[in-house]
Amino acid sequence: MAPSNTFLRSPPYLWGGIASTPSAPPIAACRSHSAPSSTSTVLASAFVPATVSSTPNSTLKPPPENFPLHARKIHSAEWINLLSPDTYSPSSSGSAPSFPGQISPPRSGGVAFSTNNDDGGCNLLSFAGYAEIPPTGVNAPPERFVVNDLWQFTPYQDDSTPWGWTEVKSPLSKENYVPGPRLATALAVFPPTGENTLAVLLGGWDPQIPGTGGVILEDVSVLNVDTMGWSKPISLEENGREATIPGGPTSRHVALPIHICDAEGVEKDMILLHNHRCQNFVQLLSIDTNEKSNENFKANWTTQSTKGECPSSRGLHCAAQIVSSTSKSTKGVVIFGGAAKDGNMSNEAFFLDVSSWTWTKLDCAGKSDNDDSHENDGEGTVGGMPSPRAGACLCPLDENSVLLFGGAEPSEGGLRGLNDVWVLQVDFENGKGQWECLVPSESQSQSNSRPSGRNAATLTRIDPKGLLPECLWKKSLDDSFYILQGGWYPFRHTYNDVFLLRVSPSSS
Repeated sequence: MAPSNTFLRSPPYLWGGIASTPSAPPIAACRSHSAPSSTSTVLASAFVPATVSSTPNSTLKPPPENFPLHARKIHSAEWINLLSPDTYSPSSSGSAPSFPGQISPPRSGGVAFSTNNDDGGCNLLSFAGYAEIPPTGVNAPPERFVVNDLWQFTPYQDDSTPWGWTEVKSPLSKENYVPGPRLATALAVFPPTGENTLAVLLGGWDPQIPGTGGVILEDVSVLNVDTMGWSKPISLEENGREATIPGGPTSRHVALPIHICDAEGVEKDMILLHNHRCQNFVQLLSIDTNEKSNENFKANWTTQSTKGECPSSRGLHCAAQIVSSTSKSTKGVVIFGGAAKDGNMSNEAFFLDVSSWTWTKLDCAGKSDNDDSHENDGEGTVGGMPSPRAGACLCPLDENSVLLFGGAEPSEGGLRGLNDVWVLQVDFENGKGQWECLVPSESQSQSNSRPSGRNAATLTRIDPKGLLPECLWKKSLDDSFYILQGGWYPFRHTYNDVFLLRVSPSSS
């Protein structure tokens, strides 16, 4: 059932989204285990222009001293609108591909993820979020409500076969289990092991009855991507009880897979969770995938202590892992931005070295080939670097870099959705970072050649071969490709456009 108009007049969340990463409800609830007790609390934090916590940047800082030459790259980025007829070239038969299917109704605050198939193809899926149905009358508000549907991106086959987003009717387990509706959740994927490829869903927020504040969730759910069946893993620590998140309910958090070697040299695949409670530790989740049954997975949580300068308590942040191109092990995790309980937003970037479990607050600088002074920073930019924001997307790019898109920043008119694209190159040894703006923000742009400003979207890296028409990737196999799904311009409009982002690196 859709929320009442009373609920729509109060901000349900600001959210955050990740590659495959998170989204989140009201900033006011960032640290609490339950939702705000009154609408006024949420309004105060979400609509009053928030203060910002940023790296001091009154003038552009020069590139960090001794920044490694291998990281001094110049990247380029191109948005491709998969719903535009100008995107496609006619095939040999004289016809152009049909447009891909769209997720309906539009939503934001969900999660999306990709996996590799045995045949070398790519699976792309999206789950849950906050849906919006446009108003039916001149003065009528839109209907907004939380969902728990699962969608899959059907690969392109030929000019006449439907492709794109298609709703998946998941087969029910013997317990008839499917995770409930939610947003502000997080999901991470284990690499294929034996007969199973598993996606693990962690917590989130269910608004429930309008005006009640809803419920922050602590459940752990596993999707077997091969069968599309959901199950609840059993905890190895709690005498066979269903696994839950350590410390209790959580939302506006991040979760991502890591591949590490322990002190004995044993390789391990785990999921790292970071939320507002993680100050001198992170939570690590392992899943026993030896069982062939889809309904008997076993989960084990470990609290991993950390050292160094860690992120302050926050939600609505985004995260991405950086992986070695040779060993395929995780070098570390980058966390960017987010907001504190009082609504204070950040543009800080942190790196967690997973070999030593040491946090480093990155000393960042900005770079632009067009403007070395940055005296006229526009929306989304402070001193040549991304502005403080929440609900952005962060994705892996290469073994030294991550890719940032969008988010929401405070402005005089309220929260402003952004559509900028940045690359952060990381010097691990010296704790330095260098930002490079590939696409500046134009949040009010009406061009169909790029997405509008938004937060609470998902940006997911894909292998385009076998998923998209060949004309979109054939000449660009060295580039990186990402699919943008959903998001909203806060409290104004929710999107279900289908954009492909292509990022090309070159040595400077």
